Amino acid sequence: MEKVKKRYRWMDGSIFYVILGVALAFGINWGLAFALNTDMPVVAVESNSMVPTFYKGDILVLQGTPAERLRMGDIIVFSPSPSQTPVVHRIVAVNPDGTFQTKGDNNNGQLPFEKSIWATQIHGKAIFIIPYLGWLKIGLMEYALPNLLWLVLAGGMIVFIYLGNKSYRGRILEN
Repeated sequence: MEKVKKRYRWMDGSIFYVILGVALAFGINWGLAFALNTDMPVVAVESNSMVPTFYKGDILVLQGTPAERLRMGDIIVFSPSPSQTPVVHRIVAVNPDGTFQTKGDNNNGQLPFEKSIWATQIHGKAIFIIPYLGWLKIGLMEYALPNLLWLVLAGGMIVFIYLGNKSYRGRILEN
């Protein structure tokens, strides 16, 4: 029984730190959301529609801004619909009814949903850019999750080989 406890003791610390890391990530996100007055304080840029201002893989920090304080030229993040991925584009016009029009700096024209954006659709205004850090999220969402089965199988095989090799070496040393 003592060997079993010693053999897997390393997992106790690892699991603790994984849980601590996840809790810290959620806590920091919640704290930023509260401090910046937005439901979405950090966004990874998922396309190159705003080149050269920023690029795919950059992280934007957002601040909730009342609609009356938004101006032409401000970069905002909005959701065309609740189920769609948020869009990061620049305000190019304010309509007479108080809605906004946006366009990507690198786009030739406006998309249909960009001609009438209500304040309730806007998550916030970009206030800070962190280059490249968004590739972590993009890599996870575009590459890791679609291939999750293969990653789990490969990881399982590596663990199986490692444990088998460790057990085999232990038997050789005992003999």
